[in-house]
Amino acid sequence: MCMSSPRKTILVIHPPGRDPQQDPASIRRLLGNLGHIAVSADGPRAALKALGTVRFDVIFTSIGRAEGGSGSFVQDLRALAPGSAVIGIDEPGRTAANEAWLGECDATVRAPLSPSRMQWALDFELRYFGS
Repeated sequence: MCMSSPRKTILVIHPPGRDPQQDPASIRRLLGNLGHIAVSADGPRAALKALGTVRFDVIFTSIGRAEGGSGSFVQDLRALAPGSAVIGIDEPGRTAANEAWLGECDATVRAPLSPSRMQWALDFELRYFGS
């Protein structure tokens, strides 16, 4: 498959769920099929560990608040990965309180995730990022 955007190093923070098509490994494979290098983390702790070892161009996350924490996980990501674009995964059935963190992201992509939605987020939603 031909990719439109340059190859990116991407961190996917998404806990395993009931839908096997949307688990972290599936999302990682989807991004790999689009020509990107993707690493997955199933929660905040694993994500913070990965951020300590690799510089990511883009971070996809479905987690906006760290478990048990009152602060913004998106702000934690920004502090540890300055210059990385943060894309929120907007899952169906979110409450208004949980949606607030999506406004802190550089872009959002609606679940269920598909190659076209992911590529759209990378190509068009981030077109002004860093400019």
